[in-house]
Amino acid sequence: MAYVLSSRPSLCRDSRVPVQFRWMVAAVALLLMALQLAPASATSVDSDPPTTSRILDRQQVIARFADADSRFTDIDGVQVHYKDQGRGPVVLLIHGTLGDVADWDGWVAVLARHRRVLRIDLPGFGLTGPLSSGNYSTARLLDLIDAFMDQMGVERFSLAGISYGGLVSFRYAATRTERVDALILINSAGVETGKPPPRAVAAGSSPAASAPSSASIFRDTVITAADIERNLLHMLVEPDRLSSSMVARKLAFANIAGRGEESIAGRTLYERGDPMRVLGHVRAPTLVLWGGGNRALTPATADLFVSGLRHACDAERVVYPDAGHLLIVDQPQRSAADALKFLQRVEAGAPCRSVRAAAP
Repeated sequence: MAYVLSSRPSLCRDSRVPVQFRWMVAAVALLLMALQLAPASATSVDSDPPTTSRILDRQQVIARFADADSRFTDIDGVQVHYKDQGRGPVVLLIHGTLGDVADWDGWVAVLARHRRVLRIDLPGFGLTGPLSSGNYSTARLLDLIDAFMDQMGVERFSLAGISYGGLVSFRYAATRTERVDALILINSAGVETGKPPPRAVAAGSSPAASAPSSASIFRDTVITAADIERNLLHMLVEPDRLSSSMVARKLAFANIAGRGEESIAGRTLYERGDPMRVLGHVRAPTLVLWGGGNRALTPATADLFVSGLRHACDAERVVYPDAGHLLIVDQPQRSAADALKFLQRVEAGAPCRSVRAAAP
């Protein structure tokens, strides 16, 4: 589900252009990138059609979008893209579906003044390479996080995840209780099934036309700028938060060669099991952040998370009425400030408290 600027000049200028024209700008950007980045062995028009339309070369996309803070490390044969910024107690940030490390830029601007902030692109997203085994299960991702944090020399750390990254985070915290000293879940997946964006509704169309779209950024062989923008606008309350550079970045990442197969493998292995039982194994104090304008997951789900964290040292929720599913982009400063206060309270050794709810 449910969000780096290049060191090179952007093909898609990051201006506040009217939202109805942004997809056109990003589409031109992708076309130019496809012409520049397509592999030399790309199928010609006269030959058989390719098995997938996701054709951008990953190494050239890396050259286009990696910045001065980008780092790569090999973990079990997977080239993982990550960033390591700031100093102090460690917090690891896990993005959601359609996400990448740049979604956390607003949080890092706040947290890195007080914390060592690590963030990674999960396999199947951003600039991280594929898993040769094809095993995109949550369990495999938990092992990868273990290996990554071992490589970083970090034994205990705080963990924050949004959307699908929240599911990965609470399952990690529930099964590695000795490694996680604090947990932050932001519009977390794993309890409620997320709602996709509706189809575009034409004037005079029937109500059925506004039903959730069957188009999928996971299964479709062609991912367009319009697909990316529709999904992102579904996740945001404030359309002005959507920049043309964000659309262009995510459009390129989604169209890396092999990304379609990675997405399908990830969705095939997506299992929730009994999330309330899993949540009951979390021991770390936990902060649940939720967007009141979330169109992908209902705000009531935040209460289910808090109630499920029955054995956590502490559990509280904060709801932001003016934020959507992509809360860290809708309200980056406010949510990061609340997260920092929570982490500082945990670091100060605040005693465990009863489960409670809070509003900003």
